[in-house]
Amino acid sequence: MKPSKAVSLRKAAESGRLNIYLNRYLEECRTAQPEDARKPGGRFPNPAGFCRWLGCGISEIEALKRSHPDAADYLAAVMEDEALNSTAPLSPTVINAYLKRRLGYADKAEAAAQAECGDLQVIFEHDITEDGA
Repeated sequence: MKPSKAVSLRKAAESGRLNIYLNRYLEECRTAQPEDARKPGGRFPNPAGFCRWLGCGISEIEALKRSHPDAADYLAAVMEDEALNSTAPLSPTVINAYLKRRLGYADKAEAAAQAECGDLQVIFEHDITEDGA
């Protein structure tokens, strides 16, 4: 059940309710019905959606990072895991962009620039859905 009024992530962390709100939001994402009955159910869980569901803005996540870094890290880890394993369909473009950002993948120009600094860089140059994922 969605909270009846806006929720502060900091106050939720302090009161021990952050995980309760997170689990309720994730359950709503899992059980959401698609507009097109031929498509799989579920919504893509994400931090912006969680904030919208709580009635707060993304700035609440930044404030949580400063006041409760462990809670913010946990929130990010759970959200990432749920998003990657959700039943909501993800296009290869979205997955590719996510992996590039999250795992530090880069295009050839970025990789060449980093190679000069001695950093190892992995480059994606194919459709990752062809790997059987």
